[in-house]
Amino acid sequence: MAKGIIIVGAGTMGQSIGRLFAQHGWRVQAVDPTEAAREAFLATVPGATAYAALEEAGHADLALECVPEDLALKRRVLAALEGAVPEGAPILSNTSGLRLEEMTADMARPERAVITHFFNPGDVIPAVEVVAAEDAPEGLCAEVMTLLRGLERRPVRLDHALPGFVANRIQHAIMRECLHLVDQGVASPAEIDEIVQWSVGVRMALSGPFRQRDLNGLGTHLSIAEYLYPDLCDRHDPSPSLTALVERGQLGKRSGKGFYDWPEGESSGPTEEALRRVIALARDSAD
Repeated sequence: MAKGIIIVGAGTMGQSIGRLFAQHGWRVQAVDPTEAAREAFLATVPGATAYAALEEAGHADLALECVPEDLALKRRVLAALEGAVPEGAPILSNTSGLRLEEMTADMARPERAVITHFFNPGDVIPAVEVVAAEDAPEGLCAEVMTLLRGLERRPVRLDHALPGFVANRIQHAIMRECLHLVDQGVASPAEIDEIVQWSVGVRMALSGPFRQRDLNGLGTHLSIAEYLYPDLCDRHDPSPSLTALVERGQLGKRSGKGFYDWPEGESSGPTEEALRRVIALARDSAD
C-alpha cells in the first residue's frame, strides 16, 4: 500500500508540495479550516482528500505543516501532529525562517520535528533547506534527506539555522541593494529588473555565487570588494520606497499595483514550464 502524508495548510505551498508527493505515488490528505483552500487543493492535487479538522483525517505515515508564518499557529499545529502519525515518524515544517526551537515548544517530543523549507512552487523548484534539532534521533535527518531525494528534490542540511536560513537571507540582501538603488534615483525598478535578469540572473541559474567567483577569478573579486563594499547599502530598516508602497496598499499583483501595474488577468511571471526548462539547463551544466 502506498505511503500517506497529511499536509496541514492547503494554500499555495501546501498545494504544490501535495502535488509533489502525489506525483511520486503518495496518498495525500490535506487539512485546512477554509473551504476555498480545501477545494483548491482537491482541484490541483490528483487523488487527494481534504478535511476541515485534523481529527477527520485518516492514517498517515508522515506529516507536514504548511500553515502561515504565525509562530503561535505553528506551535499548535506541530503539537497536534504528534498524535497523527506513528511515534517514530518525522514531523516536517515548511517554515521559511522561524526558529525550530520556538515552533516546537509545545511538543512532547520536539526532537522529532525537522524543517524542510521548500520553495514555490514546491513541485518544480528542486532545492529544499533542511534543519534538524541538535538532539534529533540518530538517523532522523538522514531519513528526511533520503525521502526528499526520492521526491527528486535537492536537499541541503544547514549545520545551524539563522533567521531566513540561506536563500531568504541572500534574496533579501540582493533586494536591499536594489531598493537602495531605486531610493537613490540610480535606476527604476523596471530598469533594475532588466539588468539583473539578463546578467546576474542568467548566470546564477547555471552556477552558484562561489562557483561563479572562481570562474571570474578571486583576485578580481577581492579588488572590487575592497572599493565597493564600503559603498553598498547596509541600512537596518526597510527601504523608504518599499514602506511607502505598502502604506498606500500597493502590495503587488494581489492588489493590482506594486512596483508595476497588474491589470486583472495579466501573467504573474514565468510559467512552470519555463522554470522547468531553466532547471533542466542548470542540471545539464552541473553534470
